[in-house]
Amino acid sequence: MALEFQKTIKAGDILTSITILVSVVALILSLAKDREALVSDQANRVRAAAASTLAKLDRWQAVQLSLYQDLQPSFVQLSEDLAKQYDVVSIRDRFWKQVGEARARVAKQVLDEQLSTSYADLLTHFPAARERVAVVLGQLSVVESKASDEFMAKGEQSILSLKGKQASYQTPDLGNALRAAAATGAGQFKAESDRLLEPVRQYLFGLIARKDDELVNARRSKDDA
Repeated sequence: MALEFQKTIKAGDILTSITILVSVVALILSLAKDREALVSDQANRVRAAAASTLAKLDRWQAVQLSLYQDLQPSFVQLSEDLAKQYDVVSIRDRFWKQVGEARARVAKQVLDEQLSTSYADLLTHFPAARERVAVVLGQLSVVESKASDEFMAKGEQSILSLKGKQASYQTPDLGNALRAAAATGAGQFKAESDRLLEPVRQYLFGLIARKDDELVNARRSKDDA
């Protein structure tokens, strides 16, 4: 007896097939939307961390530069005190002490604001950034120490150069010399720190500007440069 195939398709079967197809399409669209939202969220987290790192690096530079501005009242006081009691060695010692105390305050501020670990948030999302930022922070510390040491040396030289000049001394003599030394130190530090920070700034701006997919794929890569 020959097999006979049923050639009729019930309306219910068609509706079931369409329902299944629509459900599959809806699921695919939902998954795609969820993935897009996840990628966007991951990318925005990286951007936020990069922006935070950038802001902290700029803040670190500003805090270090504040040293030279904060010392301005001390220059006036030292120059006036030298006129009252002409002891250049004592004034030199006080100058060193005041600069040392100001540097300690700056270091504490950097520590309190966690500016030396500015890459911590970015590290969670973009591990390779740690090496880039950490290396630059190390170089910046060297530049800061060099600028501060040179400023202190020039300040000391300016003070000791007034030895034996009591008869002609006027308060602007010392005040102007110390302000000039501070301006030179601040200018040198600003220029050197900008030079070191520029590549990192461009790197971070580059991360922020990347498209979502590109940023997330780079984040997952071992080489995320």
